This record gives sequence, structure tokens and C-alpha cells, in this order.
Amino acid sequence: MRRFTVCACSTEHLLPDEHHAMEQLIRDAPRHNGRIIIDHPILSIEAHQYGFWVHLGFIDDWPDRPDGLSPQFWALLSDARKAGANWLSFDRDEPPSDRFPVFAAGQEEATGDAGESVNAANPAARITIRCSACGSAEVMRDAWARWDDDAQDWALGAVFDAAFCEACEKDATLSQQPLKGWQHSHS
Repeated sequence: MRRFTVCACSTEHLLPDEHHAMEQLIRDAPRHNGRIIIDHPILSIEAHQYGFWVHLGFIDDWPDRPDGLSPQFWALLSDARKAGANWLSFDRDEPPSDRFPVFAAGQEEATGDAGESVNAANPAARITIRCSACGSAEVMRDAWARWDDDAQDWALGAVFDAAFCEACEKDATLSQQPLKGWQHSHS
């Protein structure tokens, strides 16, 4: 038995057209012996309950971005492969990373109130996570981490769906809200 490294990524980092195209491929995919056979000209894709997986082995044969993939999608795949991952899971419940642009369904790129692009370099992209029941920020999720010899620190491996609110003292449903009043400090 082999172990594989997996990275998880929010589907919010996919361009809406590309995300829709992937979902359409999954919806239209034929089944064979209970398995969904997704026909993509470049990628090996496996559907899961919250999105889909992409196998990253093809990057070894495609050192440059194939024409059929957007630069944004290619950046996500390449980053995961550079991190040593064999698979990248695109998960609708995974919180967005501040390292990549965030896109909203129905528009090219998410924008803030003033029409500015919402991405990692923009404070408008900052969010807070709150308990949906009481609004408290005292929430947590289960996760696992692995020691990284190079970084000399714990590297987060995965964050699980289960959440808990310390204010309510019970399992919680979490909501994302814009982080208001956040000021970026320049050092």
C-alpha cells in the first residue's frame, strides 16, 4: 500500500466558467460498474461529494500550461504539484486561501464594494468565520498536521468539516462573512 500526498483547494479559486465546465463534465459523465467516467482531454478527474479530485501526474509530462487550462487553474495545479501532492481536491467546503484569487459564480472575478478585485493581495478578500447560530468568532474545526523538517514547523494537512462553537458549547454550522475594519499594515 502506498501513501499519497493530497492538497485541498476551495472551488472559489476556480474561474466560474471553468468550474461550471468541470461540474457539467461530472453531471454528463457515463457510469460504468458504478464508477463515474469523466472524459477530459487532459486531466484525470474523480468526482466526490463536495467537488472533484484532479490527479497531478500529468504535470510531469506537461511542463508548460496546456492550452485547455486557464492560467489560474494551472497555477493551482502547479502549486499543489510543487508541494509534492499527487492529487488536488477542489472542495466547495474548503475555505479559500489567501494565496490565490477568489472568483464568484456568475462574474469573471469577485469584486469588493468599490469594484476592486478580491484576491490575496487585497484586504477586501479578508473574511471572518462565525457560528451561524450565535455569531461568535469562538469557533474551531478538527484538523491534522504533520511535522515538516524543512520548515521546522507543523504543516497543516487537512481541515475537517466538523465544527464546534465554544460560545454555544455545541457542534456548529459555520458562515463566512467579510472582515470589516481590517487594515493591512505595511512593515
